[in-house]
Amino acid sequence: MAVICLGWLGLSAVAQDAPAPQEKAMVEQLQQEMKQSAQRIDALQKELDAKQPGAGFQQQLDTERQHLQALQKELDIVAAAPAKSNLAVGEGPETTAKTKSGFIPADIYNDGFFVSTKDKSYSLYINGLFQVRFTGFKPHSGIESLGESSKGTANFDVFLGRLAISGSVVRPSLKYFLQLQGSTAGNSNTISMLDWFASDTFSKYLTVQVGRAWTPYTYEYYDNPGNYLFADLSTAEYAFVLPRAIGVQAYGHAGKLSYAGMVSNNIPALDAGGQENVDTKLAYLGHVQYDVLAPYGYVETDPSGSAKQQLTLWGSVAYNPVENSSGFENLTAGDTTKNATATAAYRYKLFTLQTTGYFRKTHPGSGAPSNNSWGYGEQAGFYLVPKKFEFAQRISGVNWGAEDYGAGSAVAVGSSLPVENTWYVGPGFPYHRIGEDSAGLNYYLHGHNAKVQMSYSYLHGNTFTGRTFAASRVWIQTQIMF
Repeated sequence: MAVICLGWLGLSAVAQDAPAPQEKAMVEQLQQEMKQSAQRIDALQKELDAKQPGAGFQQQLDTERQHLQALQKELDIVAAAPAKSNLAVGEGPETTAKTKSGFIPADIYNDGFFVSTKDKSYSLYINGLFQVRFTGFKPHSGIESLGESSKGTANFDVFLGRLAISGSVVRPSLKYFLQLQGSTAGNSNTISMLDWFASDTFSKYLTVQVGRAWTPYTYEYYDNPGNYLFADLSTAEYAFVLPRAIGVQAYGHAGKLSYAGMVSNNIPALDAGGQENVDTKLAYLGHVQYDVLAPYGYVETDPSGSAKQQLTLWGSVAYNPVENSSGFENLTAGDTTKNATATAAYRYKLFTLQTTGYFRKTHPGSGAPSNNSWGYGEQAGFYLVPKKFEFAQRISGVNWGAEDYGAGSAVAVGSSLPVENTWYVGPGFPYHRIGEDSAGLNYYLHGHNAKVQMSYSYLHGNTFTGRTFAASRVWIQTQIMF
């Protein structure tokens, strides 16, 4: 009987540690069977004590003992089962145990698919961006004499395919981020490590980050490309952006003021290769932004609009040693540059306006005199149908201070003239100025998560000798983002 009582107490203890409904039901069933078995053994024991054993008494007693042993084994299995994890799914109350036919969206998605412990010390988020783009491009007649074919092209690209994994480890403030990218633009089909960094936040005033990441230089490039007003960057943004680099960043905010600083390897242009330095020169970057009114945020257009007026001012300066030549940025390896940019961004209700200026002083590695280059960008959007249809316009331009690298030397006129399927900045021959005039229409199926963007651009400019050139471009892009 003592063994039975101990088993009963052990079963009660296990029942207190079994919070899941399935485990509770199992324990209750074992508890009932144990009680019935104990009653039968007790009756048999009384018969034995009275010395009036019935027929088959010994067989009954053996059977009940075997049954009791089987119950004890099941009880041991329940007791040895691992404890429930503290894993919390979703932002609200834990619902996993009650789910009968799958998760509700809030359980697994919050600006990305995720899983996290309750205290956020360990978490993992998965985000994706998929853009398929059609480009129709046609240089205007007369460009052949400058060294490029006027043959038009029509081309589909998987322009961006990105998968990002981020989260926290050990404590909520210690974060990691990695991002892979694939693209067929430029006639490629490879996957690369786009970003890989870790950061630790000590307070709202200071976060330190190390690794490869986008820089806090220009506002437009700092945004997620899935949140753009147009399908791609402006002409001037391609010409002056300092996109990504490997190094150390420190940033924070105090009230309406945000700030950042960065020390890194040289910062290559978007069309330049290379990641590492080949000398002792490092790049330095400083950034500030101030929310004059409500924060503009890191979206170029917001399908939900804004009931409050939003106005943010953005400014950055940078020093960059150039390790790899670039046609986009009109630079040659060995040059050094001093850079500055400023953006004013305003939003109210269904209207968005963004203006940006760019300046760069280039010190040629060849020893030639330094020269100044500048650019500009202005874009605006207005929702014709709230959250659905948006009209967009953009003007942008670049003025190079000298014919440095351009995009290469002019090609002799002939049947082998190069054919381009778009101009991100300008043509494939050296030029002085280029301008972009664009109009677009955006259709939002579900905000930026699912949208279609269409635009027409008239691209025009001139060379250092006064020769003019022009081209027309059409973009149609579909996007899925999560």
